Amino acid sequence: MSVLTAAVALPFLKPPPPIDIGVPIQVFGMIVAAGVLIGAALLRRYAEWHGVTDEQIRGLTGWITVAGFIGAHEFDVIAYQWDRISEPWDIWPVSHWPLPIRFWDGISSYGGFIGGAVGFAIYVWWKRLPVRLFADIAIVGLLPAFSIGRIGCTVVSDHIGAAVDTTKWYAALAMDYPRSLNMAHLAEHYPGTSEYIRAWNLGLIEFLYLVPVNAFLLWLAFRPKKRPNAGLIAVAAGLLYSPVRFFLDFLRPEETDPRHLGLTFAQWASILAFGVAAYVAARILKGGAPAEVVAPTSGDAQRRIKMVLKEQAEAEEKQKASATPASQNKSPSKPDADDDHPSEAEDKAASADATEGDEGVDDLGPAPGAPKARPPSGGAGNRGPGAGKNKRKR
Repeated sequence: MSVLTAAVALPFLKPPPPIDIGVPIQVFGMIVAAGVLIGAALLRRYAEWHGVTDEQIRGLTGWITVAGFIGAHEFDVIAYQWDRISEPWDIWPVSHWPLPIRFWDGISSYGGFIGGAVGFAIYVWWKRLPVRLFADIAIVGLLPAFSIGRIGCTVVSDHIGAAVDTTKWYAALAMDYPRSLNMAHLAEHYPGTSEYIRAWNLGLIEFLYLVPVNAFLLWLAFRPKKRPNAGLIAVAAGLLYSPVRFFLDFLRPEETDPRHLGLTFAQWASILAFGVAAYVAARILKGGAPAEVVAPTSGDAQRRIKMVLKEQAEAEEKQKASATPASQNKSPSKPDADDDHPSEAEDKAASADATEGDEGVDDLGPAPGAPKARPPSGGAGNRGPGAGKNKRKR
């Protein structure tokens, strides 16, 4: 079958080479990391709006991220790279490690979902947290991160689909792949003499679909009025994503996505995800309620947090200043006159005490309960370092 190329088509994106710093760092991995950071920021903003503590946010993010990356690779090995499991390995270099622990060597999106769900379940059960609210918090961060990761799939042409009829209107969304590269065995499936084969870049198609899905779900999550029942955002993400992934996988070649009982691993996972999401959505709509928030909008919550942090910083500064000894606050250029010369009142008091002691006038003694007068130690001009402290206590 010969496939002709047309004038309007997306140009082929040559996958950029990895960055070698002892361990090969793929550009795809860097894009995924950027998605994780952006998703974590959205997750934190939504969580703080609902009064979730910083410790819980960090714990949830850490468990989902670590478990998600582990699950993404391990399920990729099981579902897509099982024939490589027996490859020879060595301790050095790291590129020769056993495939199951080479976490940078292949990941599966649904494997990441499953791994992240396991990490989520363990953390929520461990900390006894509200499942529905924290499911929404997780998906608010996870879905944008995953969608940005699909940009990486597009750049490296990680998911090449079937050839496209160039006479169709949707052919402009396909990409011209050089026949000589035989990417995803395109040349074997579509023999001919043309220089390029126009085929689907499924990572791009999925990303374009996820853009409006993200916009809708984030609007639903952050709108201040008519907030959805807790948990509805998470199940809505499953209901919206699983069907498109199910049908797109029919365009994937068997060389890259082997079939298990006629369907790919992702298709079986999509069926399961859609069924579970539909069941949970019915229960949430029937007996759910919106989660409580700490402010009318997420913006108000952020302003309150900034104000509290500012007040705490000011209080700490005042506490540090009050704890500083008085002798350190004095200016060296202007010494305190009381430290060098006794005051006039102190002179009169000393004279009166001396007179009374000589003439015996003070026969009644001090008033009941009054403190006894301390004898001077070295004169009024040498008051010692404790004088300033006693003055402050009074």
